[in-house]
Amino acid sequence: MKKQMKKAAKNSGEMSFWKEERGDIGVKQIAGTVAVIVIIGLVITAVQGNLSEWIDQIWTLFIEQIEKFTK
Repeated sequence: MKKQMKKAAKNSGEMSFWKEERGDIGVKQIAGTVAVIVIIGLVITAVQGNLSEWIDQIWTLFIEQIEKFTK
């Protein structure tokens, strides 16, 4: 019975949609690309919120180091 159901599903195209990778772009490649775009978006959002604070800290560190060397 299971074999008949698998064969019917295969013939109808349900299983072949997920298993076949014809052409240049498949479902898995699209899903992977979307996941990478989402991760990059999250990283940019996290960095953007803290960027001014990080620049401020680095600037202060450099100024302090320069002052130490010139004393």
